[in-house]
Amino acid sequence: MKPVKTISAVLAALLVLGGCAHDSNSALPELPAPEFADGLRGEQFGIDKNINEATIDQYLFRDDAVYRDMRMLRDEAEYEAIGGDSWLSGIVEGFEVVPYPYLCNVEGLPEEVGQGYHGETLFTHDENGYTANYEESMDILEYLFPKDKVIFLMCGGGGYAGMTRNMLIELGWDETKIYNTGGFWFYEGEHAVTLKREENGKTYYDFHKVNYHYIDFATLHRLTPLAPDAGEEPETSSGTLVNDLELINAEQLAQMISRQETFAVSVYLPGCSSCAAFAPVVKEVAASGQVPVYIMSLDDAKENGTVIGEAISYTPSVAVFKDGQLAGWLDASSDADLPHYKNAQSLSEWMGQYIEIDPVTGEADSQIEDCEDACSVLG
Repeated sequence: MKPVKTISAVLAALLVLGGCAHDSNSALPELPAPEFADGLRGEQFGIDKNINEATIDQYLFRDDAVYRDMRMLRDEAEYEAIGGDSWLSGIVEGFEVVPYPYLCNVEGLPEEVGQGYHGETLFTHDENGYTANYEESMDILEYLFPKDKVIFLMCGGGGYAGMTRNMLIELGWDETKIYNTGGFWFYEGEHAVTLKREENGKTYYDFHKVNYHYIDFATLHRLTPLAPDAGEEPETSSGTLVNDLELINAEQLAQMISRQETFAVSVYLPGCSSCAAFAPVVKEVAASGQVPVYIMSLDDAKENGTVIGEAISYTPSVAVFKDGQLAGWLDASSDADLPHYKNAQSLSEWMGQYIEIDPVTGEADSQIEDCEDACSVLG
């Protein structure tokens, strides 16, 4: 079982091949002790006074340290409302991405940005401290944030990095070895890796340049019960929500097929930016209540030999089942299927070829404009 996976090791390879990695046999310069910055940057976010966006270039590529950017590829919170960016449009070279919202519930977001991610997390924080939600939670945290290393944290504005530092310290990490280096939105150094680009009127995100860690909660073993307001779950429920849809696994899919149910499945890959762009459209169709809509990882579908895994190779996709039979699916690599990704109406009209569903109107528009946006489990 490998609950933590990495999309790409491109950055690490570049550091080694480019000669940027520090010589492990040479003496590393001593680091200043962590110290909060003056004013709100220090008081509210815990950004370091000495090692931050203005100075981090002096401390990159140390072999006694790890570098973690705590943002999501696309955050559900609207950070544009406060001058930020909900998309991961760039990172500092050498930083690996570990989204804080998957580590712990996010608290204290500015009212202007609205509600962010509120799905499954490794830990839950409340008045009693941090509680592990899974048997593997601490092992994953120690893997991503090794205690024998200096830890440099960054995010968009400094908030997620500060939350991560607080969590690690309370869970036993050495506070003298953890630095909140602030936010990429304020970085003006020489090691920026640009991920967002505009070509021919289209916006592209080069997430293949990112060393990104995602957590597949469906493979983990839950310790704590769902929140009291989650309501009664059906017997086959995993209790996990992804993009507000109930996550199902191969066994649950087989049970629904055996009961000859009619339903739809949104098929995704963790870390797939196109899946994130398509998610609001699927949610609008699901919200119409005309047909049950679930979500399933293409990794799980293929590894367990499901009918979805046999039929689908690219995400995002939607598979439609009628009376337990796979009636149709969207092919994200097909120009012919691209129009059906546009919005809830186009998606529901496509689904109407196979099941009874009225056209659904909504406000969300998919950002998928090209077959190159498709993500394959085959890499």
